[in-house]
Amino acid sequence: MAVGPAAAAGCTPAHHGPILIQRDSDFTHANGVVSGSGTAADPYLFANLQLKDLNPGYGLKVDNSKGKITKLFNIDCVQSNWTNAPPNGATLIWIVKVRAATTISRVSANSGEAGGSVGIRVDGSSAILLDDESLNKFGSNGVQVTASDHITVIRSKLKAMGNGLAIVDSHDLTIGQSCTLVNGNGCNEFTYDDGRGIFVHDSYNVLVVYTITTADDTGGVLLDGSGTYNVTLRNGKAAADGPICEGGVPTGEVVDTIAGIAVTNGAHDIAVHGYTINANGDGFGGFFDIMNGGNGGWLNPCSLESTTFRATPPGGPNLDFSGNCYHFEFGFDPAPAPAC
Repeated sequence: MAVGPAAAAGCTPAHHGPILIQRDSDFTHANGVVSGSGTAADPYLFANLQLKDLNPGYGLKVDNSKGKITKLFNIDCVQSNWTNAPPNGATLIWIVKVRAATTISRVSANSGEAGGSVGIRVDGSSAILLDDESLNKFGSNGVQVTASDHITVIRSKLKAMGNGLAIVDSHDLTIGQSCTLVNGNGCNEFTYDDGRGIFVHDSYNVLVVYTITTADDTGGVLLDGSGTYNVTLRNGKAAADGPICEGGVPTGEVVDTIAGIAVTNGAHDIAVHGYTINANGDGFGGFFDIMNGGNGGWLNPCSLESTTFRATPPGGPNLDFSGNCYHFEFGFDPAPAPAC
């Protein structure tokens, strides 16, 4: 992982203290607004911010919980190296109940694995575009989307000790756009995550295209819960390259679903096509390329001792994994024919 974030081209971030927006009158120059009038044609713009002090639990928080924000805004060019934050964690950019078109772009940050840290958090919001984010070493999730809809994530690189992208109780999301998978140019890359590159729980109408989830210590993609359905993954890469034994301590999670792509706990109506899927192993110890439910086992890569527990329940009906390149599977009946 990179040591720290670098400002994106054209960004000139300057130090700014924590920013909290709760009403229209909070959109001021003193609060980081550099231009705009708050209309659809001329939204307010927060830009060129270096946010290191997250002691309130956030760097920039726009909270419309009380419905006092009617103005539109965008966020561009935010940097953080995370020097001050509460011990239970903080979120760099936190959007709450914002339901108007908003773009958050060119956020470059490294929390240094701070416990509970999240790069960008979107709660109860709609019509949010995340574009060209570079989030590294977040203690929890790189991007976390909860109870939100019509969210788009493109051209972003997310790395976390939890999940690169976590989607919970949300719907109508688009992850990725056409890009060059061979070199990753223009692609979403959710890599080097201790958990999953993409975690989807009880969420529906999710489209993932041209997205790379590799070097993930627990798995590339996990689709979980009976409320997860109408999920399409198309033209991408997914891998589970862990766990590894780093300093005598295994990385990743102690689970029985270490896989490039796993479907669990009743997730249904899933279509995965055009993917290259790999796991770090040959099925031994539970390291499968694709899994439908868990196999009740986990192998410690340091001691080579196995742990057994109650198997994670499989997904539900209509799991279509045709047209993918993979080698080892668990739990599918019949097993999908590999396309390689």
